[in-house]
Amino acid sequence: MSRFASVVAKSPLIQLDRSFDYIVPDEFLDVIAVGQEVIFPLGRSKKPQVGFVTQVMEASEHATTELLSISDDSEVLPDSLARLLRMVADRQCVAMGELLSLAVPDHMPTIVKNQPIRASLVAPEEQAVTVMPPLQARSAVLTAARSMFIADTLHPDWAILMVMRAIRQWKINKSSILIVPEKADIEPLEAVAAALGVLDATVVMRPGSKRSTRYQNYHQIKDSEFTVVIGTRSAVFAPVQNLGLVALHDDLDDSLRDQGSPFTHARDIALMRAVDGVELLFTAPYRSVEIQRLVALGFLSNHHVVARPLRISFSEPGVRMDEAAFQLMKERLESGVVLVLLPRKGDSVAVYCQGCGEKLACSCGGYMWQPDADTVQCRICRTAFTSCQSCKSRNFKKGRTGSTRTVAELGKAFPNTMIAEAAGGKKLTGLKQKNQLVIATPGSAPRPKKGYAAVLILDCDVWLGRQSLNAQQLALRDWMESLELMAEDGRAVLSGIGTDLGAAISLGQLLQLAQKSLREAKELNLPPAARICTLEALDATLQAAVSAVKEQGAEVIRMDMVSGNALIRFSYNQGPQIAKSLRAVAVGATARTIGNSKRRGLKVVMDDVTAL
Repeated sequence: MSRFASVVAKSPLIQLDRSFDYIVPDEFLDVIAVGQEVIFPLGRSKKPQVGFVTQVMEASEHATTELLSISDDSEVLPDSLARLLRMVADRQCVAMGELLSLAVPDHMPTIVKNQPIRASLVAPEEQAVTVMPPLQARSAVLTAARSMFIADTLHPDWAILMVMRAIRQWKINKSSILIVPEKADIEPLEAVAAALGVLDATVVMRPGSKRSTRYQNYHQIKDSEFTVVIGTRSAVFAPVQNLGLVALHDDLDDSLRDQGSPFTHARDIALMRAVDGVELLFTAPYRSVEIQRLVALGFLSNHHVVARPLRISFSEPGVRMDEAAFQLMKERLESGVVLVLLPRKGDSVAVYCQGCGEKLACSCGGYMWQPDADTVQCRICRTAFTSCQSCKSRNFKKGRTGSTRTVAELGKAFPNTMIAEAAGGKKLTGLKQKNQLVIATPGSAPRPKKGYAAVLILDCDVWLGRQSLNAQQLALRDWMESLELMAEDGRAVLSGIGTDLGAAISLGQLLQLAQKSLREAKELNLPPAARICTLEALDATLQAAVSAVKEQGAEVIRMDMVSGNALIRFSYNQGPQIAKSLRAVAVGATARTIGNSKRRGLKVVMDDVTAL
C-alpha cells in the first residue's frame, strides 16, 4: 500500500514556504514518521533538498515523485517546535525554512549523540532566600541589582530567581528554558545551578559552539524527558519535552534580537512559546517599556526583589568628574576595586577639523575617530585620515574622551594605583583585592567575587544623547547592569545627569520611569504602543506592498521611492492580516539585483527598532 509524506523545505526562499507531497518509497514505508529529516528532489532539475516531514498520509492528489532518502529516522523536528516555527514565520513574514536553519542543526551522522538526562535525578530542596517574591504564572520581576549569598558565595539575584523557578518545574517533571543575552551571562546561571545542585540536569547552549557540539546538545535536549536549558537567544528554540517555564533576562539587550533576517527578538518568541500552562518570567534590574506595556495590559504580573537600596548619588552636567566623585574614588580604592564606566572606547570617540570645525568624515560615509593616541581612522573602512573632505585641512582636534584616554588621565590623578582597561576586545582575567581602577565600557567589566567597592559612571549625557527614541531606556540598562556588580557596601556616582532623572534613579523609581515612557509612547502612537514595519523593494513591488497593507488599515509613515523603502505603522490587532498581505506580495516578487548580489524581492523587517 502506498503512503505519502508532506514535506517542508529547509530553505530561506519564501516562494518555497509551503508543503510538498512526495511518494514514500517501499523501503521506507515502515519507518517514515512525522518530524524526520529527509532528502527530496525539487523542481525541474530535481536538485536534492533538505526538509522535514510534517504529515504522513494514505492518499495525495499532488505527489508524483518519490523521496530520495531519510537522513535521520528519529523525530528531529518535534511537533511543538514545528508549530512554534510556523507561528514565528507567519508573524515575521519569512519562510519557515529560514527558521529551521536557525533552530535545527545540520545532520551529522558520524557524531555520537549524548545520552539523554535521566529523570532519576532528584532535585534538591530550594534554599531559603526570603527576598525572592512569590510569582504568578506570567511575571515581570524588577530585580534589585544586588548579589546574594548562597553557600558563602555571591550570585546575582536574577540568576538565583531563574534557577529556583527552574527547580520548581523540575520537581513536577517539567523542563525549563533560561535565556540570557551574552555568553558572559551564562556563567552566573551555571554557578547558581551548581550551588543548588541541579547542574547535572542542565544543558548549556553556548554561542559560537562547534557544529558537533550544537548537534549533540540539540539531540540530548530532545531525547530528555525533562531538563533545564541555559543559553542565549537561540535557546528559545530548544526542543524540550514537557516545557514548564520560559525565563528571559535583560530583554533590552540588542543581542537578543537577530540583526539580520528573520529579525526576531527572543522576548517575542518567548511570549509565543509560553502557552498551554507554560510559566513565563522576565527579569531585569530595570523595566523596559515593552515589558511595562504587557504589565499595563494585565498579561504580566508585576513583582520586584526586595533588598537594601543601592547607595547612588549624582552630579549635574558640567564638570566631567566633580570633587565628590574624586573623593569617593580615593576613599574606596583603599578597601577595594573601583569601576569607571564609559559609553565609548578608544582615545577619542570623534575627531573634528581645526579649519572648518566640521566632524571629520571619510569618503565612504563613515566618521573618523581615534582608537588610540597615534591613530586617526574611519570607523567603517579604517582608512587613515589625510585631510578634511570639506576644506582640505590636515589639522584636527579631539572630540569626547573615550576609555583609552581616560586611562591616561586617571593615571595622572592616581599615580600609585593600578589601572586596567576593559573595552571591546580587551578583557580582564584577574583583579586585585584593592587599589585598582577598572575603566570599562558597557558589558566589558569583569565580575569580581566580592563586587566593586564603588562605581563611577561618566559622560551620562552621551548615553542620553543617542539618536534613538529609547535612549533613556538603553542608558538605564547599561547603568543598572554596572551597579549590579557593586559590593554589598558599595557606592555609586552618576556624573553629568539631570536632577529629575538622577533623583529617580537614586530613589529606585525605575518602575515610575517606565510608566512615564509608556504614557509618552501611547500619546505619540509610537512603539511599543503601536507596531512598525520597514519595507524595501523595487518601485512596483513596493507600491503593491504599501497598497496591500493600507487596505488592512496600516498607516504609511514614510515612503521613499528613490531609495526603495517605506515605513508603516499598525496596531497589534492588525498585525496578523498585515503580515499575511505582505507575504502574498513577497511570494510573487522577483529577486532584486543590487551591486553583485541578489536580494529578496520584498524585504520585510517587522518591529524595526532602528527605523525611528
